[in-house]
Amino acid sequence: MKRFLPLFIIAAVFSSCQEDVKFNNPGFQGLKDDVFWRANDARAYVSSTGKLSIEALTEYETITLNTSSANVGTYVLGTTNINNTATYSSNFNDTALEYATIAVPGPASSISLVNGGTGYSSGTSLATTGGAGSGLTVNIVANASGVVTSLTISSRGNAYLAGDLITVAGGNVNCKFRVTNVQNSNGEIKITEYDNVNFTVSGKFKFNAANSNGSPFGGPILNFQYGEFYKIPIYPSI
Repeated sequence: MKRFLPLFIIAAVFSSCQEDVKFNNPGFQGLKDDVFWRANDARAYVSSTGKLSIEALTEYETITLNTSSANVGTYVLGTTNINNTATYSSNFNDTALEYATIAVPGPASSISLVNGGTGYSSGTSLATTGGAGSGLTVNIVANASGVVTSLTISSRGNAYLAGDLITVAGGNVNCKFRVTNVQNSNGEIKITEYDNVNFTVSGKFKFNAANSNGSPFGGPILNFQYGEFYKIPIYPSI
């Protein structure tokens, strides 16, 4: 009898683990301002035009993730593309908090080259002009013809807006790039699986969202990291 006891214990452990996995399937969770957060319920919708919306709820909170498509891929937040957004809202003790990856001023978070210009040499911490903010400097790599082939942020500056068109000083002053998003409003939603047989969607997400209703009871930015959604059921679009 004694030799069968360890096997019974192992079987019980595996049974418990399987129940936990089943309980968390489907699931929506992550770290909200460095504190573990898990939804009580989550569901997804796909519009007639193919846009995806995922809603995750607790008793007082709602997170909504929107993407321009339900296709597997990465969707960048905080840009001028309003189809890709993340929002958070809560209402507890009559205190309403709202956050969204909307266009707000802030330090530049990411940039993209628009025009390589002419007459440039590779360099670091080059000054820039244009846009809503100031203080943004960049590192550039130029080819033998003086065309900028890549650039990175050296100093983020402040008060820039997603979509700002910026010019790099030097050369023939015609190298231009665009601010993709800012530090106060950015992130990504990554769809890793779209099951159109069982009608579920899975993926990962992270974002910084700005206080969108100006409530003094919440901080200026809400941070969500290590977010995951798994086998979220897709319901008919409302």
